Amino acid sequence: MTTPASASIAQNPPNSSRVTGCIITALTSLFAIFGVYKLVSGFVVAYVFSSARMLSLVNVAIILIIACECFIYFLLVFRLKRQHWLISLASLAVVWFVLPLALLLLLNISTSRIRVDGYAMGTTLPNQSYLLVDRLAYKNNNPQRGDIVIFTFPLDPDQQLLKRVIGLPGETLAVQDGTVTIDGVPLEESYITEPPLYEGIWTVPEGQFFVLGDNRNDSRDSHQWGFLPHENIIAKAVWIYYPLEHFGKIADVNYSP
Repeated sequence: MTTPASASIAQNPPNSSRVTGCIITALTSLFAIFGVYKLVSGFVVAYVFSSARMLSLVNVAIILIIACECFIYFLLVFRLKRQHWLISLASLAVVWFVLPLALLLLLNISTSRIRVDGYAMGTTLPNQSYLLVDRLAYKNNNPQRGDIVIFTFPLDPDQQLLKRVIGLPGETLAVQDGTVTIDGVPLEESYITEPPLYEGIWTVPEGQFFVLGDNRNDSRDSHQWGFLPHENIIAKAVWIYYPLEHFGKIADVNYSP
């Protein structure tokens, strides 16, 4: 007596395996996008910092953190299926919580993002433009003539202003016939909106600076309220990032009279 051969039954993969595969594929794609985003943003940040000469240890640490985020995302892309889920979860905790908090802290130490309100800086910094400023620019260095600085207004500590450094400590500055002179030597100022209509002579005390807006006849600055103490200076304006037609480094015009 023969028994019929048992027919082979094709085993379909369980639905849970399909769902797991779809989830892993989706996560891999998402991490790849995040990795590319971090890679591009890292290059942009490195370019801005190097172009603006913002190469302090804090800023180098910022670039390294972004590079580390990029590395972890790409590691997850290629190792998500092969490593234990606890390792992947720990990697996500680092890249979603630990590194972003450290990055935010360092960015706030090194930089600020500000908006220009008003026309005192003329076409150099248009009204409603957004700037990146270097908070560490004067940690070990003094402001130079031509720097655009953000400072606490000496007559109102709750207000911050933005002007260009013109007179340095110990110099005698004069405004006559629409021309600024430093110790008798005229300045060539291609950035001003129009020559100043006012006149005066000032000798800058030690530890203080004489600052003017580029829109000389529509700017509340040192020719009205006096000298700017060094301790009031907060940061240096280095980059315009909006509007996009003005995107780029703020030109250095440091010069001697």
